[in-house]
Amino acid sequence: MKHLFLINPYAGKYDRSRELLEKIRAVMSARGEPWEAEVTQYAGHGLQLVRAAAERGEALRVYACGGDGTLNEAVNGAAGRGHVAVTHYPTGSGNDFLRMFGPDACRFYDLRQLLDAPQTPMDLIECGGRLALNVCSIGFDARIGLGAADFKKLPLVSGTMAYQLSAVRTILQGIHRPYRVEIDGELLPGEEFTLICACNGRYYGGGFNPSPDALPDDGVLNFLVIPAVSRLTVLALIRKFARGEAGEIPGVILRRGRTLHVTCDRINPINLDGERLDSSRLSACLSEKKVNFFYPAGAAWS
Repeated sequence: MKHLFLINPYAGKYDRSRELLEKIRAVMSARGEPWEAEVTQYAGHGLQLVRAAAERGEALRVYACGGDGTLNEAVNGAAGRGHVAVTHYPTGSGNDFLRMFGPDACRFYDLRQLLDAPQTPMDLIECGGRLALNVCSIGFDARIGLGAADFKKLPLVSGTMAYQLSAVRTILQGIHRPYRVEIDGELLPGEEFTLICACNGRYYGGGFNPSPDALPDDGVLNFLVIPAVSRLTVLALIRKFARGEAGEIPGVILRRGRTLHVTCDRINPINLDGERLDSSRLSACLSEKKVNFFYPAGAAWS
């Protein structure tokens, strides 16, 4: 068994790569198994490193030391490879996928609990040739979350303020857009929608909970479609959405299925586990590939 640690120096508020390397050496020094730690240098580097290591054919465990984006790269490199398993050693600001483990989520911060951990195959979402472990979305939420990057570049703007400024801009630009939405081949009623999510996990965007009963290993995706709402009601919608009460939003459509197709008359940002795609079409479906995910013994998400 080989262990590969992917360290993202840009995750979190500061570069922790040196600290993480020392911690990994201390934990692995007493083990007789081969390991290596790689500090990622650019977007997509983690995916390349996992693929290259997987192609050697030996049993491999990958530790994504970063945020949800680092985990996404590790998952894309390991998907469909039975001899590779992935976990998340969280050092990012969101770490949303792990939130579904509830009180067990904090155990992922203990590296020793991950080394001999059990594993299970988990479903994936396929979108535009990319894979996601957690959530794929388009609409109001994606424009806020992905648009926050524009404001983070400004001096004296914190991460929270960047999201707030992005929310104000998105509200002024328009909350809903004309989408044509199909789930498992069924055309949904309505011409304009606020947001559309395909959920394999339960949390995203720093703690928003669109689908509190989603399971990452049940062979289906949970779909959430919110119709057009007014500027006067959007704040109440956001509160319900954050608390896992989206089912109480008037007109909301909740479905479980395998495929989602969305078309629009303009280019939209698409959120894929926090990564950005830009397109006028979204096709999200349950992937035939799976990824082995390992987690602290006794931890539960069901």
